[in-house]
Amino acid sequence: MVFKDLNLKAFLFIGVMIASTLPSWANLNFIKDNTLWESPAVPVKPSEEQLNDWSKILSKHQSWVEQVDYDNSRYNIQYTFREELEDFVKKQLALYRPDYTSVVVMDNETGQILAAVDYSRSKHVFGRDLAFTNSHPAASIFKVITAADLLENTHIKTSTEFSFTGRSTTLYRHQLKEPPHRRWVRSLDFEKAFATSNNVIFGRTALENLTPAGLKKMAEKFGFNKRLVEGVNLNPSVFEMAKDQYNLAELSSGLNTHTLMSPVHGAVIASVVANAGVLRYPVVIKSLESMKDQKTMYPPLKKDELVLTPQTAEDLRTLFMATVTQGTARSSFRRSQYLLSKLEIGGKTGSLTGGDPYGKRDWFVSYAKSLEDKNDKGISICVMIVNQKKWYIKSPLLAKNVMEFYYSRMYPQKK
Repeated sequence: MVFKDLNLKAFLFIGVMIASTLPSWANLNFIKDNTLWESPAVPVKPSEEQLNDWSKILSKHQSWVEQVDYDNSRYNIQYTFREELEDFVKKQLALYRPDYTSVVVMDNETGQILAAVDYSRSKHVFGRDLAFTNSHPAASIFKVITAADLLENTHIKTSTEFSFTGRSTTLYRHQLKEPPHRRWVRSLDFEKAFATSNNVIFGRTALENLTPAGLKKMAEKFGFNKRLVEGVNLNPSVFEMAKDQYNLAELSSGLNTHTLMSPVHGAVIASVVANAGVLRYPVVIKSLESMKDQKTMYPPLKKDELVLTPQTAEDLRTLFMATVTQGTARSSFRRSQYLLSKLEIGGKTGSLTGGDPYGKRDWFVSYAKSLEDKNDKGISICVMIVNQKKWYIKSPLLAKNVMEFYYSRMYPQKK
């Protein structure tokens, strides 16, 4: 054998010389050094300049592209949408086929938009753009903001009694005055007035207790006139300050076509109620992953804002639940006692003719969360249906179907 006559020192010297000729990676300790086993997609925090650039670039893409170019690199866009949930919504819309529909589902804990599905009956196509447009009259959904202002800043409580004359769906000037006689006067407490969407009580109570500036301030707390989503071409929902007393009554009751909002904003409004008065900004883009260096870059996220006191938020929850159990959404949930025994469900309906596309809008903004799991923050759902000639399905019923699917199929996997 060649090495038989060599002494130990010579053997060690030859070993060192051979090792010095090997590549540098041969000297790594494969057990202690973990660098070779780390995922190449290591999250890094982008700079403020990158965040602003991406927000501008992504906002230009309303076609929901899967890739975007920036700084000589191509990025894969990861959206927050859940395919399983969106497929169910599409099947529902294909079954009932309303003229125009938009369904938005938001995770109350994370703010992620889990579904954003639009449908057009005439073209029989699905999309997302309608959910992210602000061309829709808010109708009685704005009563949520009016109720919040009344409960938070005046003496009004959920049990406060009100009187009114005439139809509750109209808003004539004579209805805003104190009834001269008691013959045809009816009375409702504030909870029932909200649940049944009484225009007269909301308009008259606003005139007696609220100011145009104060109502505008509350509207902006709920997200009107401000940018809600980063990286998406969504113009702010519109609320203009009242020009006179009667206009204040119109705005407060939602009986006007000038207060505009998007279905995404509708889900956000419901989530404020579900989240104990916290405005959680919606998230649509989960991440941006570079195809060049495989770094996952996260888009900007706005911080949560506490916009209501805990008591006001609790009172609004009471009003929302009353809408489902004894108000305008009752018929859709009448045969769902099992669902109501498992979930806390609340919502607000609204209807008004106008907007783009033109038609009678049927709104339902709502939330649902488990009664058995106290850690569940739940989901918020906004359904907006535009009916042009006839009705095909009511928005609360469609929302109920989504709640049933989510809590029977998706929520068990999340726990």
